[in-house]
Amino acid sequence: MDAPAGTSHLSRRQALSLAVASATALIADSAHAARDASALPSNSSRSRNELSLVVPYTAGGPLDRAARKLTQETTALGNINVLNVPGEGGATGAAMVARAGAREPMLLMGAVATHAILPWLNPQLPYDPLRDFQPLTLVARMPHVLVMRSELAMQWRIYTPEDLLRFMSKHRQALRYASAGNGSIGHIAGQWFQSLTQVPLQHLPFGGARPALSALLEGTADLMFDNIASALPHLRAGRLKAIGVTWRSPLPALPEVPSLDDSIKGMNLTTWFGLFATAGITDSQARRWSDAFAQTLQRPEVQQYFDAMGVVRDDLRLQDFARLVQAEHARYGQLVKRAQIQMH
Repeated sequence: MDAPAGTSHLSRRQALSLAVASATALIADSAHAARDASALPSNSSRSRNELSLVVPYTAGGPLDRAARKLTQETTALGNINVLNVPGEGGATGAAMVARAGAREPMLLMGAVATHAILPWLNPQLPYDPLRDFQPLTLVARMPHVLVMRSELAMQWRIYTPEDLLRFMSKHRQALRYASAGNGSIGHIAGQWFQSLTQVPLQHLPFGGARPALSALLEGTADLMFDNIASALPHLRAGRLKAIGVTWRSPLPALPEVPSLDDSIKGMNLTTWFGLFATAGITDSQARRWSDAFAQTLQRPEVQQYFDAMGVVRDDLRLQDFARLVQAEHARYGQLVKRAQIQMH
């Protein structure tokens, strides 16, 4: 198990790479090597009839799995080449799509990390999240789950958000919560929880969501705000206990788990991800691509695939999706400032 690593020992470049490892659920290490940016096809070598969809994280995670399922099922747009371009917490791949140009645009599986969190943590971000992309279709929202090891929850008799608040108020001990790193959505969720409840937590940042989850399972950490796609297998196996979800109502995948917002008003955060194109494409092209992906998302077999991941589907396209991105960009700016999260 990796030891906790605070950003005080990291360079700015390394810190930014850790910053949003868990936002978009970026919780599974790939069984396949991610394709390196240096091996990507140049614009001149790409067929004009072939689209490239950049996933700005390593293969195997929820965004990568969603991208590959969508490209396999969306036959109306011809062959779509999925490229994994990880780096800088998602900024490397997003910047590649932003720079592509409207004549030979690329697609991006963007997320709350690339479009709403990173811009507030890195003033030198090599793209503008609101101007450099054309939002096409929201794919899904992925709520987080506040989880504990099952045996610890039983030992402390913590089964609901109210139980947790009573325990923390009585003992006033700073429970340890793990996250994928400083500035990750798991970190922001923990800081937001503290600001709303005024109960102490000790943040343990790790170099990714996988080692953070390992720390929780092995007892180095007490709590974690994990995304549902990552936590669900451990919840079903009985290794973890779900205390509450960061959604305004119970989730279909976890109908018995209460919403944290019921007892802690304002405690609702989600990782969302969706398809973007390089800015400057025509309106008709944007509508064609958006409609094609939206129709794929409505197919029963595709819906079943996403339901199995535990994510929440929502049909937002073009301007509706753009308004969500703008609202989330503003909201996370306020959360980052209020929680005083900085990269060092």
